[in-house]
Amino acid sequence: MKITRFILPALAIAGMIGAAASAQAQPLSVRANGSKKITLSDKVGKNQFEWLSTAPMEEIKGTADEVGGTLTFDPRKPASLKGTITAQVASMKSGNGMRDEHIRGDQWLNAAQHPTISFTIASVSALRANGGQLAGQATGNFTMHGVTKQITIPFTLQYIDGSAKTRERAPGDLIMVTANFNIALKDFNVAGSKGVVGSKVGETIQITAKLFGSTGI
Repeated sequence: MKITRFILPALAIAGMIGAAASAQAQPLSVRANGSKKITLSDKVGKNQFEWLSTAPMEEIKGTADEVGGTLTFDPRKPASLKGTITAQVASMKSGNGMRDEHIRGDQWLNAAQHPTISFTIASVSALRANGGQLAGQATGNFTMHGVTKQITIPFTLQYIDGSAKTRERAPGDLIMVTANFNIALKDFNVAGSKGVVGSKVGETIQITAKLFGSTGI
């Protein structure tokens, strides 16, 4: 009885570990094979971060349009996904020129000293493959306003084998990535003008990333 009491939990844990490893290793159903370098490019689709600030006195929607970066990915080994995505603070727009200057100013994101916002993928987990699509979570270093924090972001990735039709848009295989996550301004020492965060600007900013890339650029 004592042996059984120890063996059964051990087998259950081993089974869960094995299932997780199997899920992470499940390949995408595409022709591509081997590690690919993917360059994010507006030639494939508009790379953009959309952001939303919700506060009691105001809701502000905006974008960051100058987004770039590179990823490495083997469709046969989805857990291989790595890379860095970068957005230029100077490209952030909210539909109000004066407000945009404030966003880029030293009381907020300080584009002069910290011109980029970036996310570097260290690992991926909870992977689920379905045809050419992969869903999971990416963990890595998010840097904004000169502060770096490790965060985990849920994402979906669509991998499309290159063809005569896709080459009308860009050479090589194509990928599309979407991700939705939240960033707390205080975590990155963004204080803003006194009394504004929490009243006119949300303490937490909702971000949607839309990324497009190609292996042939």
